[in-house]
Amino acid sequence: MRRASGRAVQTLNINLQMKIGTDSRVENSLTEDFSIQINTMRNFLLIFLSLMITGWEASSEVKGCTDGWVEFICQHNPTHQYQSVDVVKNNHTIIGSTQKNVWQTKNIFSVYYDAANRKLRVVIKPLQHGDSGEYKCKFIFEGKSESDKVDLNVGKGCQTPFNQTAYRTAKTTISCDKRNSTVMFFCKENGSICEDILSTKSFLRSNGSFTLTETSSSFNMSISNVSSQHAGVYWCGVETDKGSNRAALRKIQLEVEDTITSFTRYPTVGQNLTYWCGYPKSARKKSKFICKGEDPSICRQIVSTTQSNAGKFSMMDDNVKKITITVRNITTEDTGTYWCGAESNDPKQSNPFFHRFRMTVGESSYFILWRLSDPGSDCEGRRVLQ
Repeated sequence: MRRASGRAVQTLNINLQMKIGTDSRVENSLTEDFSIQINTMRNFLLIFLSLMITGWEASSEVKGCTDGWVEFICQHNPTHQYQSVDVVKNNHTIIGSTQKNVWQTKNIFSVYYDAANRKLRVVIKPLQHGDSGEYKCKFIFEGKSESDKVDLNVGKGCQTPFNQTAYRTAKTTISCDKRNSTVMFFCKENGSICEDILSTKSFLRSNGSFTLTETSSSFNMSISNVSSQHAGVYWCGVETDKGSNRAALRKIQLEVEDTITSFTRYPTVGQNLTYWCGYPKSARKKSKFICKGEDPSICRQIVSTTQSNAGKFSMMDDNVKKITITVRNITTEDTGTYWCGAESNDPKQSNPFFHRFRMTVGESSYFILWRLSDPGSDCEGRRVLQ
């Protein structure tokens, strides 16, 4: 029994020594792993602190097109207060800013330092191919600086600029080709900036007199009850990087004419109606047409001087100063607004219009007085409708 007990005690001592040895090796391994993790974290902190002191660089890409413009945003570390901001290209400062919340412009460059949101807005307008390259926004503080980097690529993708004429109290629509972008916008030029009107990123499709519409190929903004305040330069474009970068793709110059000859007539069902529209000397050699709709920029063309005069609508041009239009066998569906216009020979210019004619068709016989709004017109008379 004593021998057996002795052997048991000896075996227990050996097992304890083996366990203690194993625990010691595990402890050494854990210590080494922990030491490696500490060193890694220390190196990371050193790199981070070095970047905080000497400057960090983030990069984004912006694409623009010649004769358009771009706006990009540079961000900076929110923990620092900056004395000035420089925009640098090829190691050359092209514009600097020492003011907050004020637009500053130099040549084709404009900057706005938004102190509350810690960002610099940079606009380059108009763009040329030579403006491509790397731009750095250098935020300078206490003799140190940090940078945000943007790569600008200028290509040929802009649409042809367009001059459009609208008419007071009427409606007009400006259009742009749809691009492969999730966000498109319309804005109106105001000095160095373009003030947002409508964008596809918003659920709202209207803003006052402005309404946004889309087709499979176009992106459109209509303006109702046009006034002189709507005149100006509009741009359409795309947004990228969640709105941080914007590129304008088409310029639309909108002019508003305060006066256009307008008149109204009230025929009855089954009647024939004839009226005429005068046109200026500049339109003598152009094709004239009649279209229907409240918006002359997108109205549906019904008949023109280049078409056959057979059918419900016909027109005749004296090639001097007026066209004569006849509407046969009038129905209630003919009620609406009609425009007399001419085809523009310039793809950069909208069609000119001369007259706006409103027709309201009644189903019963009544006595009616109709007259042209222009007191000097010879289209004035009195008719009893049978």
